Amino acid sequence: MQIQFHYMEYSELIKLLEETVRIPFYAILGKLKNNLIYLATSEGEISIYALIGGKNVKLTKSPIAISTRPKSSLDFIPFARDVEKGKEIHAIHIANLKGEEFQIESPRVRISSLTYDDKRIVFTGSSQNETSLYVIENGKLSKLTTIPPFSFVTDVNEKYIIGSGVLKGNPRSQEFFIADFSGNIEILTPKEGSVTNAYYLMGNKVYLISDYETPGESYWIYIYDIESKKYDRVEIPGFEFKAIEIYYDPEDLLIIAKKDGESRLFDNGKEINTPKGTISGATRIGDEIYFSHSSLVSPHKIYKVSRYGKIEVVVDNRKVDVGEVEYVKVKTDVEVPTWVIKRKIPGNTIIYIHGGPWSEVDNSWNLLIAPLVLAGYNVIAPNYRGSTGYGSKFMFMNIGDAGGGDLRDVVKVRDYAIETGITNKVGIMGYSYGGYMTLLAVGKEPDKWDFGIAGAAVADWVEMYDLSDSLFRGFMEILFNGKNIDLMKERSPITYVRNVKVPLCIIHSQNDTRTPLNPVMRYIQELQRTGKTYEFHVIPNLGHAIYKVSDAIDILLPALIFLKKLEEQ
Repeated sequence: MQIQFHYMEYSELIKLLEETVRIPFYAILGKLKNNLIYLATSEGEISIYALIGGKNVKLTKSPIAISTRPKSSLDFIPFARDVEKGKEIHAIHIANLKGEEFQIESPRVRISSLTYDDKRIVFTGSSQNETSLYVIENGKLSKLTTIPPFSFVTDVNEKYIIGSGVLKGNPRSQEFFIADFSGNIEILTPKEGSVTNAYYLMGNKVYLISDYETPGESYWIYIYDIESKKYDRVEIPGFEFKAIEIYYDPEDLLIIAKKDGESRLFDNGKEINTPKGTISGATRIGDEIYFSHSSLVSPHKIYKVSRYGKIEVVVDNRKVDVGEVEYVKVKTDVEVPTWVIKRKIPGNTIIYIHGGPWSEVDNSWNLLIAPLVLAGYNVIAPNYRGSTGYGSKFMFMNIGDAGGGDLRDVVKVRDYAIETGITNKVGIMGYSYGGYMTLLAVGKEPDKWDFGIAGAAVADWVEMYDLSDSLFRGFMEILFNGKNIDLMKERSPITYVRNVKVPLCIIHSQNDTRTPLNPVMRYIQELQRTGKTYEFHVIPNLGHAIYKVSDAIDILLPALIFLKKLEEQ
């Protein structure tokens, strides 16, 4: 595992990649009837598992696409599965603790969120023309109402449905909604312009996470009483950690609090001594607390904490010698939180750009970063403006400026890598929005890079808008602060394709409906027409999302072989 990349044979490279992507991912969802429920890739695909009587039991029979928080009093959980070869057209299924699975009536739409109770399943679904709120009750499907496209349902009970999204047309705020089963919907916010997410429903009380008291900076937990229409702050005695992001489970009294790309776990305000890194779910079962955890250099494990504070591993994982991690803040006109993962044997450097853009690279195991580091590369992962995890003010900085300030952040981090002597040769790589940033960077800043690797990239925002469904047109209207066609064109990589100077590896899935293939093929034609150096790999019958180990290999193997060829030149 410590062999420098360019000394590897192709067979070694393929073996390293397969071994790395087969390292399981674990994320705790909650519990059913006091049985731990979690997501895992233990058998090579994303599935729902239960820990029953000390044994790990797989509840789903093939890869799943969308999951939800399990209801602790019930013995089943619904989920959505892609049924059209990666096109993200979904059908809803139910799995129970017996390992039985049932498909139920559902429309063939893109499902972006779902929740349930003992009698019904509620979900949001997007067709080409609209996004709607649906309910399935007694096996019967009904469409309750149309909703703004960037809306997500989070909980339901016998009277109400709650959810959140960009509901009032302001792309720099988020509101929550309360709906009933007649299709009536009320959009609410504790303060105009705030970011508020409703996530938990207990009777007439809605639990919210909002930044309305500290706008743009940090979040806290609140309760909205549907009957009195009052907001109350949730006070947690003894909790003093200054978190930027926070999640509170009112049933289990557990807090996951996050700051600077790492999270901590608290039991009713008292911190649990978890390892350094990121918590990906926690739940209480009897007197014990279960949590899943990983870091950039240590794969996921599931731990159990006894009532006396003893921590033990209940679902283990491989030990991997990845390298060393450093967290820095690189200054542009903002501070750019950045993770530097260095190999013990120095190699060339890849600036890895995360997708989203409203996402982040935090200190957790990363399926796309780990193989690069193990193959001998330093990886530097900037959380450019627009990333989550650093407050809504930072997150919204790229709205109306996609490919502007965020690209400047990425270029500055590249300069930091050169100036600090981490590397003399540096390339850029990303997937989805990260693929977009890669193509834009090599076109707008062609002298900064030695190579580029773009997966699932956006090549032309205008053409993508025309090809998208309601959800992703809504996404683009938020990102560009409206249907701003001129800005979309100005910030599209195809506008700058003639400037490209470095070798490119472009990897795209045939059935991707988030970032469609057709605009990328037009970008490739321009590369060919102007005599650029490139590789183009189309993965058949695969979509945007990675559901299986084989999907990850299909995407990553061309990238690693491309890098090996560059090293041999």
